[in-house]
Amino acid sequence: MSRKLTLLFGTCAVLVMTAVAHAQTLTIATNGGSPAEAQAATYDKSFTEKTGVAVVQDDAAYSELSKIRAQIDTGNLIWDMAVTVSVREATMCQEGLIEKIDWSQYLSADDFAAVGGFGACGAPYITSPGVIAYDTERYPDDTGPKSLADFWDVEKFPGMRGLVYQPDEILELALMADGVPPEQVAEVLITPQGLDRAFAKLEILKPHIRWWKSGSESMQFLMNGETVMTYAYPGRVYNANKTDNRKFKIAWEAGYVSTPIYLVVVKGSSNKDAAIEYVKNALSPQQQAAYSDLTGQSPANSKAFDLLPKGGRLEEPKKYQDRGMVQAGSAYLNWYMDNGDMLAQRFSKFVGATK
Repeated sequence: MSRKLTLLFGTCAVLVMTAVAHAQTLTIATNGGSPAEAQAATYDKSFTEKTGVAVVQDDAAYSELSKIRAQIDTGNLIWDMAVTVSVREATMCQEGLIEKIDWSQYLSADDFAAVGGFGACGAPYITSPGVIAYDTERYPDDTGPKSLADFWDVEKFPGMRGLVYQPDEILELALMADGVPPEQVAEVLITPQGLDRAFAKLEILKPHIRWWKSGSESMQFLMNGETVMTYAYPGRVYNANKTDNRKFKIAWEAGYVSTPIYLVVVKGSSNKDAAIEYVKNALSPQQQAAYSDLTGQSPANSKAFDLLPKGGRLEEPKKYQDRGMVQAGSAYLNWYMDNGDMLAQRFSKFVGATK
C-alpha cells in the first residue's frame, strides 16, 4: 500500500473515531424484557468500554415503526437506533425512516448469508425463532406436543393455544401446520391461494386461540393456565424457567418461524457514526456468542457458533434447523410491504371474529 493511501485510511479512521467520541449517548429502541437485558450486558457494555459513549435503551414495546414515523414527522428525534424484525426493517427502509447503509463495507456478507444477509438499511444481529412451548408439569414424561399438527389437535391436547397478535409469523406457522415445507412457505404465502390457505388453517383453531401482545403475556398465560401451550420466544421461556422456577419446554422438533432481528439507524440521527460502530461491535463473533449464550437465541454471524459452549441451549435449534422457516427474501419482504394494509385489515377482522 502506498504511503498516501495509508495516510488517507488513517485520517478517515481518526475522523470516524472523533465523531464517535463526540457522541455523549446513543439511544436505542428495544422491546424490553430479558433480550434487552442481555443486550445491555453484552453489546451496550462492551461498546461503552471501547468508546466511552453511554448507551440508553428505550422500550418501544413492539411499536418502533409507528414511533419512528412520529419522531421524523415532528422533527423530534429521540432515538438513534432501533431493534426491529425483517418485515418492518424493509418497510421503514422503503419509507425513508432509517438510514440506507451498505453493511458489506464494514462486515463480511458471507458470515450473515444463512439468515438472509444484510437488509437495504439494517444489519441482522440475531434470529429470534417463534417456537411452541408447553409446561412439562401438565405434560410430563415427554407427553407434550411434538409437531404443529399436535398444536392444532385440540382433541388430543384440549385447551387454549397462545398466539401472537400479528399476521406475520402466524400466517407462516399456519401454512407449516397445513403441511407446507418450511423452505416453501414464503413462496406459497405470497400467492392469493396461499394466503387463503393460511387463514383457513387458522379458522380451524379459532375457538381455541388466546391472543397475546407481548412476550411477557405469552408466559403469563401459560403460567396461570389460560393456555396449555403457546407460540413463544425462547428467551422468554428460558427466563421463566430461571426466574419463576417453571418447567416449560420448547418443542423444537415441531417447527418454528425464524425472524432475523435487525439493528437500524434512524434517519437523521446526529450519532450515525457512533451507531455504525455500535453495530460493528455487536455483530462481531465474540459479542454475538456472548449474547446468544445469555439468551439462547441464535447468532446472526455464523462464526459465532464456533465460540459457543458445546452441549448448550443452541444445540437443539441447530439440530432442527431444517424445520425452521426464515423470514427473508426480497419477493417475500416486498409482498409484506405492498400488502401491509390489506393484511392488517384482514387479520384484524379475523381476530375480531374470535372474541
